[in-house]
Amino acid sequence: MKKTEISVSILDCNFNDIENEITKINNSSCDYIHVDVMDGRFVPNIAFDDETIKKVNLYSTKKLDYHLMVKNPKDYITKCAKNNAEIISVHYEENDNVYNDLISIKNLGCKAGLAINPSTKIAEVSKLFKNIDILLLMSVKAGKGGQNFLNSTFEKINDSKKIIDEMNYKIKIEIDGGIDNKVSKKLFDLGSNILVSGSYIIKNKNLDSAITSLRD
Repeated sequence: MKKTEISVSILDCNFNDIENEITKINNSSCDYIHVDVMDGRFVPNIAFDDETIKKVNLYSTKKLDYHLMVKNPKDYITKCAKNNAEIISVHYEENDNVYNDLISIKNLGCKAGLAINPSTKIAEVSKLFKNIDILLLMSVKAGKGGQNFLNSTFEKINDSKKIIDEMNYKIKIEIDGGIDNKVSKKLFDLGSNILVSGSYIIKNKNLDSAITSLRD
């Protein structure tokens, strides 16, 4: 039986003690570390400069899942690939070069992810499905941790799965934002493959307890 993969977002970690924070995640049963790269332009916040990305890669023993919330993804794709990226996801919104970005990611040997905001319709992006490995559905407004899950995400999963199954695409659906054990089972039952969770896991004294609750 397949299991839900868990990607731990480190947006809520203590970056003054990043080595210890990453070590705790390394010792957990999660599958990925989720790295939100923000430039202060695509979203208001700034997170993960070049030096921090290098530190995360240095300390991590987990696969790295990079989510680029930036105006010019091409400026970051190579940097992330050099820092041990398993997945690099770029946003569809405000990106005239999204196709080229996805191809660049694949050419660098990483899994190409297409990220979409809650307001973006699946029908608008489905033409790109043949070029991606991961479909990252934002279940909160991009750029800030600790938000409440948007129930409209359930319908978007259904819409995505219908196209993926009809076209026989090998795409994993990743959900990011506001995820806890109250919604995780339904997300899995609908066909999600990877769940991104930050504060729900990081703020739990027992990381594995929180991770297990998302898989149950």
